[in-house]
Amino acid sequence: MMDWGCLKSWFEHIWYKVASIFLFQKELSIAVIGLQNSGKTTFVQLLSGKPFQVDTVPTLGIQSEKFTLGNNSVNVYDLAGQTRFQPLWERCFDKVDLIVYMIDLSDLHSLEESFTKLTKVIQMTNDDRIPLLIMGNKTDAIPDAIANQNYSTRCLPETLLTDYNYDTIECCKLEPSNLHQLKSVESLSKQLGIDLRNRLLHVPFGSATEPLPLDRDIAIFTVSCKTGGFIKDVMDWIVQL
Repeated sequence: MMDWGCLKSWFEHIWYKVASIFLFQKELSIAVIGLQNSGKTTFVQLLSGKPFQVDTVPTLGIQSEKFTLGNNSVNVYDLAGQTRFQPLWERCFDKVDLIVYMIDLSDLHSLEESFTKLTKVIQMTNDDRIPLLIMGNKTDAIPDAIANQNYSTRCLPETLLTDYNYDTIECCKLEPSNLHQLKSVESLSKQLGIDLRNRLLHVPFGSATEPLPLDRDIAIFTVSCKTGGFIKDVMDWIVQL
């Protein structure tokens, strides 16, 4: 026969489970944007718990997904990256709690355009202080320059950036022999003109224009949606918002 203590513990356990689903669940709307073939749809699938798929159909317009992530009820807008659909991005900005910007780090020919688009997105949404997650994807498709070289992922808060110094990071020339450097969050942040420690955007990069203060949550990750590299870290960052 179950004693009162065990019965009470059982009821508390059931109550916590029910409450975590119906009472404590937050709603989170996310816009996933970036140029075509940057891995947006694949990331959304991974975020929803689906396995990686080699072939995905290019998104046309907007696709939405609803699922649970941690204690969050998530509504994701997967927006097409083709030029003719990019005006749709702005329409979603005032409806979301997080913007995810995907970059294909392995596509040398699209990097400049992708970086420029990102700068415009930051400027356009900065006053609204919408949290921004920048994901440099497809690191698996970029060979390392040095055998067994390890790259780490870092994001805000500042406690995770103890050795980060934007001013001392070298800006590399975008060419095939240097793509491996973008696997480093530090190097990618420099290339984007984003000072993570001081939360500043240097626009245009290298000019005398005053940096733009970034009064918002912002993080940069370098990942591989194909291998799952650092995707768990990305999910952990999202659920803590």
